[in-house]
Amino acid sequence: MYIVEKLIKLSVFLFLLINISNAMATNVTVVTEHLAPFQIVDSNSITGLSTEIVRATLDEASFDYDIEAYPWSISFNRAIHEENICIYSLARIPERKLLFQWIGHITTSRISLYSLKKSPININNLNDAKKYKTAVIKDDVTHHYLLSKGFVEGENLYVMSNYDALLQLLEMRSRQIDLIVINDDLINHRVNNEVEASKYLNVHVLDELTLDFYFACSLNTDSKVVDKLKTIMARREAAGLNSIIREKWKANMVDLL
Repeated sequence: MYIVEKLIKLSVFLFLLINISNAMATNVTVVTEHLAPFQIVDSNSITGLSTEIVRATLDEASFDYDIEAYPWSISFNRAIHEENICIYSLARIPERKLLFQWIGHITTSRISLYSLKKSPININNLNDAKKYKTAVIKDDVTHHYLLSKGFVEGENLYVMSNYDALLQLLEMRSRQIDLIVINDDLINHRVNNEVEASKYLNVHVLDELTLDFYFACSLNTDSKVVDKLKTIMARREAAGLNSIIREKWKANMVDLL
């Protein structure tokens, strides 16, 4: 009887232990978009410079996590409204400061206005660009930035869901789009062909819009999750581990700072 009682107590203890462990398990959903070479989405995996840094941080935190890719507007809005949702590569600008819990800096890249090389446009400043029609990614930092500078949707600003559509739109003369906002690395990884990439011309660098890409989480994400991720990412940065990843990718990039 004594042995039976001990076995019952042991079983109850193990049951409680398993349930406590499950209750303590943290599940984090990470959302992103296809933004090669920062995050490269194919049918089987999500890789890229930013993805390597984010995965290394999450792996060290020992959280259960999934990385899911959507059009940027969907990922951005999920990361604003949902619980335990994190996002990358998110450009940190003043307008977004209070919308997220910021985990850490990933990398920095330049952004420019591009036209077709066969139809060059002379742009000396951003006000010059307002005379033309410019296309951007919906809810991307470039979209919000141009709105803040007085561009008007439907007049001189048009939004698309992805960069492939952006490049195609520029070449559709029937749509009369003159400019797109992008950089050489994004173009090169979209077309994978020097001849195709040479069709596009950088006509104006948006110096004020140099992008600091970050890993961030929604305001509804558990503070313990955020604090742990912040600590790990800061430690990896101080140890030079994230720099090693950046340098590996930088060898084949032109706009990475």
